[in-house]
Amino acid sequence: MDTDPATPQALAEFRAAREALFRAFDHDLRQGRSANEIARMAQGTVSRPVVLAYLTAKRVAADVRRMLRSAGLDGLFGAEITGETGRGAREVCVMLVVDPREVVDDRDSVVARLVDLLRANNLRLDAPWRGSLAEALWDGEPVRLHRP
Repeated sequence: MDTDPATPQALAEFRAAREALFRAFDHDLRQGRSANEIARMAQGTVSRPVVLAYLTAKRVAADVRRMLRSAGLDGLFGAEITGETGRGAREVCVMLVVDPREVVDDRDSVVARLVDLLRANNLRLDAPWRGSLAEALWDGEPVRLHRP
């Protein structure tokens, strides 16, 4: 008689399957399928709002990385997505990707360039709950992006 609980193994398999499903969503998005089509295909497995939020966050993060690269700011800032794959809120954040002591440019002008770049592409950085936006970025805090 097998006395090991089945639940831990089943949970591990479920998590692996969920990760594989979201990797498939990523692949289909990169191949040019629309987020709506992917959400339709996932119907009955993952809710439409979860799929659309995930894919929107992936696309926005990729767009922000491309913007940062084209503006020469990718050596200073990066874009990441919050939340566990397939669960919870998906938000795109911008954060410093280098040690602030390595930055030789004027910090205020670098932040102004970042803000201007995002604003030109209809994106805004949320104001931090304390201090200034520049302080939050230079302290290494992720700052959430949003569309106005």
